[in-house]
Amino acid sequence: MGLPERVRVKLLSEVAEYVSATRVVQRDFPIAELLEAVVSVGGKNAERVGQILGAGSMVVGDYRYRWEPLRAASAEIEPLLTRFPDPQPDRPFDAARCVYAILHAGVETIRLPREEAARRRFLKKASFWDTLMNVAAARTPRYHTYSYRDRADVYVFEPTAEEERRLRDAAPLLPVQRTEERIRALPLEKITLLVNR
Repeated sequence: MGLPERVRVKLLSEVAEYVSATRVVQRDFPIAELLEAVVSVGGKNAERVGQILGAGSMVVGDYRYRWEPLRAASAEIEPLLTRFPDPQPDRPFDAARCVYAILHAGVETIRLPREEAARRRFLKKASFWDTLMNVAAARTPRYHTYSYRDRADVYVFEPTAEEERRLRDAAPLLPVQRTEERIRALPLEKITLLVNR
């Protein structure tokens, strides 16, 4: 039995609230669009994709997707996965294509989309993003994996004490004071960078 061209999917909010009046949304997904959501959860692995399709349920972000369970053999799923990119460990870091940074400080994370961190404060010639990309480019972050959820290659590096100082000094360039305070107060142990292809 082959996979259908379209699948009726119920979307339910998974946001924890005391009382939720969120209604269930039903939508017909083309199978390619449903596969894209499944791959973002289970990766580009035909066996795992088959398990999720057969379960008829998954959580992506704040939403639970539900559909009638679909049965498909790995041999049927594999050709459909060829349109998704593979990790490329030899792909060099490209600061110009970097769109998102995650600063890891112990169990805390500071998430910085480029559009937020690249905003320049009044009368300032540089942004926090400029400093971060200069630090990253000088270090040549190592390739980690490809994120199907983010549609980006993932690079990581651990800043040296001097690089951490440079980032703390640049923190006042950020438009959000709370983010500045966190960067200045927390130990920056690792930086993850998402780079579009």
